[in-house]
Amino acid sequence: MLRALSTCRIQLARVVPGAFGRACESTLATTEAAAATNGPQLVTYPYFVHRTRFQSLPVYTDIKNGKTRKQTTVRRIEGDLEALRTDMSKALSDSSIQIKRASQQLVIKGDRSQE
Repeated sequence: MLRALSTCRIQLARVVPGAFGRACESTLATTEAAAATNGPQLVTYPYFVHRTRFQSLPVYTDIKNGKTRKQTTVRRIEGDLEALRTDMSKALSDSSIQIKRASQQLVIKGDRSQE
């Protein structure tokens, strides 16, 4: 019984840490050319945004300067910050995105957390 219990612990140690970490690192791209050939193609990005422990995205709104300035912060970024910045500026059609390299964060002007 003790041997079966230790085997179970080893298997849990192998499964649980990687279950949520990098499972969503790649995304399926559904382009017309890809759909015509083999179906959806796997796309990898040079950056990865880790989720929080409750599996939500780490996007936060900060209110500063006496409630007159709002900014959105994206945390827990791993990889190429510049590539994520360009993708975010295209998606939000906004070029006011700053990079905090020391803390691996992006700061966007305004409350853009819902977008």
